[in-house]
Amino acid sequence: MNNIRLFFSKGLSLNLTDKLDKSQSHYISKVMRLKENEVFSLFNSSGEWEAKVLSISKSIIEFKIIKQLRQKENIKKELWLAFSPIKSNYQNFMIQKATELGVTKFLPIIFDRTVVRKINKERLKKIAIEASEQSNRINLPTIEDSQTLNNFLKTN
Repeated sequence: MNNIRLFFSKGLSLNLTDKLDKSQSHYISKVMRLKENEVFSLFNSSGEWEAKVLSISKSIIEFKIIKQLRQKENIKKELWLAFSPIKSNYQNFMIQKATELGVTKFLPIIFDRTVVRKINKERLKKIAIEASEQSNRINLPTIEDSQTLNNFLKTN
């Protein structure tokens, strides 16, 4: 089996026919150079599924789910990472590696002396998705909104 794994945010089920978005279609057709009738994997919180390329038209991939490869993972223990936001490159690296290690929730905490006060949650979600694709993980970690240390200690 190949190692092409993509996160698919919509629901997945047996015999489902759907289309990938533009960036994922580009990745499958131009980067990985899959042709019609070749297979790849899609995953989301419901599990991992094998999909077959039905057609490639106007750079959009249409696929059909063939079989389920894995059931959804039951998380026995949650692993949280509370961190103070740091410069973007280091923060991206931290999110990537922590996701690969199995962190289930990221909690950005703003301290009195925190320099970086804003985070780009959408960018961090993309990094977590990419790390999940690479590390053979099904469940994506959640990324919470920034909060102060006092709020964190009161609520958790």
